[in-house]
This record gives sequence, structure tokens and C-alpha cells, in this order.
Amino acid sequence: MCDPARGPDRRPWALLAGGAGGGPCGLVAMVGRQRPRNRRLAGSGRCGGLPRPMKFRGFCRGRTRSVGLEGGRGVASNDSIESRNTLGLGQPAYERLLEKLDEENEHAQASAKRKFTRLAYLDPFVRVSVEGDSGAKKDLVLACRNLSQGGIGLLHSAFMYPGTTVTVYLPRYDGKTVGLRGKVVRIEHRGGIVHEVGVRFDREINPKEFITQDITDAVPSVENVKPEVLKGTVIFATEDDQTKAAVREHLLETSLKFKLISGAEAVLAEIEEKPDMLFLDLDLGSMSGPELTKKLRLKGVSCPIVLMGNADQELSRSMVKVCGADALLHHPIEGDRLLRVLGEYLLSGWDPSSLDKTRQRVDRATLVSLCFELNKLGVVMDQQVRVKDYVALFATCQKIRGLSMLVGMSGVSGMAERLGEMAANNADPAQMEELIEQVRLGCAAAGRAAA
Repeated sequence: MCDPARGPDRRPWALLAGGAGGGPCGLVAMVGRQRPRNRRLAGSGRCGGLPRPMKFRGFCRGRTRSVGLEGGRGVASNDSIESRNTLGLGQPAYERLLEKLDEENEHAQASAKRKFTRLAYLDPFVRVSVEGDSGAKKDLVLACRNLSQGGIGLLHSAFMYPGTTVTVYLPRYDGKTVGLRGKVVRIEHRGGIVHEVGVRFDREINPKEFITQDITDAVPSVENVKPEVLKGTVIFATEDDQTKAAVREHLLETSLKFKLISGAEAVLAEIEEKPDMLFLDLDLGSMSGPELTKKLRLKGVSCPIVLMGNADQELSRSMVKVCGADALLHHPIEGDRLLRVLGEYLLSGWDPSSLDKTRQRVDRATLVSLCFELNKLGVVMDQQVRVKDYVALFATCQKIRGLSMLVGMSGVSGMAERLGEMAANNADPAQMEELIEQVRLGCAAAGRAAA
């Protein structure tokens, strides 16, 4: 791979071999010596002497499915040693290849015309059915590069003609495999036998059905949004004057009907108007944004809800993840980011029931952490009752009210709210005794459930 006349081969495959100079080993030996073959129906292009894919436990033999990973990546696991993509790469070599491709594209600027964001989707074994001119079909297993609302990027060992009709099979959040039909619109030779194939789907998809993203760090699925195409009714609830000013400025050129309000009570009143989207600050005074979001979901509100603010603490991030919100918009509010978040939900036409199902995917670890926190608050409340510190007791009851609502203990939430009101009014301890005991038991039950 190193030609004395041309210098070292610095393509990703040479780098994967162990240095800028490469050498006949590693991935270079696997794919660097072969050359692409042009044919209408791409073959497998399998190479000999390749490492077998890594075996993953806990999945059915021969099946591939996606699971969540921090940073918004879709991840596939496969425990069948018979699985092969056309490049012949198993999980470790596949991930190294993606890293080198990303390094090569690190300084490349995305096209200003690109409509959808390319989201990382780690799956080295994607089943693709390729249709020939005669209608004959051939099944291939290709490695995935990325996934977007409008298409998918795949890595293949051979050339594939633009215009070729394909069906890509991806596992959805409910365990079902969905066939996504589309056409090849881009083919790029990346070196050796590696070709990057761009497929545009016949219809747009909701990437959240296939990728589990961390809502606190999720990337909008649309990339370029023209302000004038945004239409609909949007409510922004915030106590911060700077946020209100930023929203007004960024939405001047849109066709949106938007309203800026303050406080949770105002939101509960305005929701009767059935807005197309809601933006809620993390702190709304008498109630947190996550708690209000959960309350709205329990009332049957299905419109997209975006939280605004910086979830800097682990507890606040966990609250954001479980409340049923769709996105988190960090402060300070940036115009481009705001337009992209609006465009993701107002321009997509996604089925509300589909969005609702993706909101329900909450990992157990997050719920456990909130239950442990609720248990600790019960202990703190007990100590405050003993020393009759009713000011601190009121604040603790507010926290218990919010957390218990988020973990599904609405009864405890209601009792904590009543107890907080009694503490604020300096009620007789004897009158609060039964309520204190019920809240204490509820917090302890949360701790036992998390253990």
C-alpha cells in the first residue's frame, strides 16, 4: 500500500492497518487489494481471511436489532457467527472504519441544500433487498453509515448504479422489522473495495422509531429550515425576559402564531386552545417544566413539548428524560437551533401516536435513580418534621410532589402537595401527622422498588 513514488497511502484503510505507511496487514490486506466490479446487481464482494464478527449475548441467533446508546447512536447487536456484510467486517473493524471515515470528513462542510441531519446509526449487518431490471431481487447484508429522516447511508463492497431500487430492513422500537423502500441516489468510492451508497427513501421516516436518543443531547433531524415555511400555533412559557426577547427576534420572519406566557397556571389555561407545539422552561416558578409536562401528558395532551434550559445536574437530566418531553433546547436560545426544532415537528407530519410511543421508551436506570432520590427526600422530610422546620419542609414537599409524579406515583404527589400547603400555613403538627406518614411510606416504597 506504500508506493515509493507516491508516498504513503493515507486513506482510512491504510491508517487502519497500523500507520500512515500501512503495509499488507490488517484491513488493508482485507479490502485494499481488491478492486470494485461494475455490475447492475451488486454481488456480495466477500473477502477471505476476515475476522468473524464479535458475538453479542442476549439476542436471537441471526437477528439484528437496535438498542439505545448515549449520543443518539443506533446500535445493532448480533450473536450469529454466520452473519457477514459484503465488506466482511465484524463489529470491531467496522467501528474502526467508521472512525476513520469520520476523521476524513471532519473538516468537510455539509451542503447548504441538505434538508435532513445524518444521524449516526451503528449497524454492521443491515439487510438490503436489491431489485434488478428484470424484477429479480437479491438480498445483501450491508454495513450502515448513517440514517436520516429522508434516507440511509450504507457501505458496500461493489459499485451500485444510481436509480437502483432497494428495500432496507430496519428494526423498530417495538421489535418489528420494517421494510423501507427507496432508490440509490449517490455512490462514492472511498478506497479499496469500499463504496458509500446513499439511498433516498420513497417516504420520510421518523428516525426516533429506529434510534433511541438521549433527549438532553439529541440532534434535530432537520438541518436547514427556512423561517417563512414555518406555520402553526406555538406557546412559549418562560419566566426569563431574555428568553422571551430571543424568541421574538428569531421568529420575526416566520409565519407562526406564537404566544409568550409565564407560569404553569397560564399553560394549563392556554392548552385548551390546542396549540401545535409547546415550549416550557425547566423552571416555571410554582412547578418545574418536567413536572408540568408529565401532568399535561396525563391529561391527554399529545402535541410536541420542548423543554428550555440547561439540565446541568444528573437529577435534572433524569427528570427531563422521563417526563414525556420531545426535546431539550439549551440556553441561550440560538436562532438556527430553534428553527430546526420547530421544523422537525411542524414540517414532518408525523403521526402523534408514533411520537407518543417513542416517548414511552425510558431506561430502567433513569427511573431507578429517581426512585432512590425520592427515598432520600423521604428521610430528609422526616428530619425536618422532627425539628419543625416548616419552611424547609415546604420546599422538600415540592420536590417530592414533582419526582413522585414523574415516576408514576400520582397519589403520593397529591399528598405531598397538600402537606406542603399545610406546612406553608404552619398547620398544627397533629393535623399533618397522618399525611406525613403516608408520604413517608410512599417515598420508602419508591426506594424498595429501586433496590
